[in-house]
Amino acid sequence: MIIRNVIFILTLLFANNLLAHELSTTFVAAELSDDGSLNGQVKLDVLDLKEVLTLDINANGELTWGEIEASTEIIQNYISNGLRFFADKEQCMLNVNNQLELQELTGVTYLVLPFSSQCPQMSQLSFEYSLLFDAAANHKAIFSLRVESEQHVFIVDDQNVRNSIDVSVNKSSSWATFGAFIYQGIFHILIGLDHILFLLTLLLTICLYRQVNEWKDIESKKVIIRKTLVIITSFTIAHSITLSGTALGIIPVMGSWIEVVIAASILFNVINNLFPMIKNLGLITFIFGLIHGMGFAGALSEFGFTKEHQLLSVLGFNLGVEIGQLGLLVVLLPILLWLRKSNYYKWYGMQLFSLLVGGLAIYWILERW
Repeated sequence: MIIRNVIFILTLLFANNLLAHELSTTFVAAELSDDGSLNGQVKLDVLDLKEVLTLDINANGELTWGEIEASTEIIQNYISNGLRFFADKEQCMLNVNNQLELQELTGVTYLVLPFSSQCPQMSQLSFEYSLLFDAAANHKAIFSLRVESEQHVFIVDDQNVRNSIDVSVNKSSSWATFGAFIYQGIFHILIGLDHILFLLTLLLTICLYRQVNEWKDIESKKVIIRKTLVIITSFTIAHSITLSGTALGIIPVMGSWIEVVIAASILFNVINNLFPMIKNLGLITFIFGLIHGMGFAGALSEFGFTKEHQLLSVLGFNLGVEIGQLGLLVVLLPILLWLRKSNYYKWYGMQLFSLLVGGLAIYWILERW
């Protein structure tokens, strides 16, 4: 029975990593100045980069920082060939900086490289992107190009590798920005294992009720759906408050301790599953949802947005989080409805799975402290 739970949580971890691979994303941010200078940076998923370049020099299956540094020239050439800018029809020669940096973003390790270029006078700025499509079939790149006060946002896939901006008009698309941040919200929730496990540990008992120190299954699906709606609505309202407030500067940024509290919220759910103290799961969800919203805001700030599209970016990101959350619910709820009839799940399964998640939560607390 313990083995079944271990296999289940390992499957969840594997699925999360697989999902992260399927949501493979590169971030490119650049600014075009009046004198034609173009400065920016590109963030590439290290694991995706490893798929297309031979970075593991000693072929031992472990990529080290030393191996990445030793491959700097290879990485620079790869980016120069796969990321090109054009002033009208003339290519702007790209200079990729050799100052490498690693950055952790929503649980994914990115290699960050600055770049610069000097473009001639132009009426149209175009770019071509062809990086990492060989690493993941569904790979996308999110481009954020700033021209004067306007921010232009593009989602690039292998079907639209070339895009352009009419510099003379310089009018950005609000809908393109909105769509890009919806995608980023979905991306964040689906690869954020801590957010997923927080919701999962809340939902583990959603189909059960406690009677004389035993878990019993709830017969009525209407009751289960109503309880689920309370949890999801509470989480949505709570994280929307702090996500919007923090992103818009109304609520101050709380710092890295938020990540510790997010891990602690999972551990609290686990303890409440094993030793039920609070029956009002909506209240727990709302309180900790406020904390998770601050975590979402931290991720949103990493993606970056301008004041011109500030509200639209926040709304899009928030909507993306909700879409991702509902997608998870569509998968999890039928499984939990089926499991509620199992005596093994009621007597051992839920508890053992909670313990395993609790161990992971403790590890995260210590790691993030």
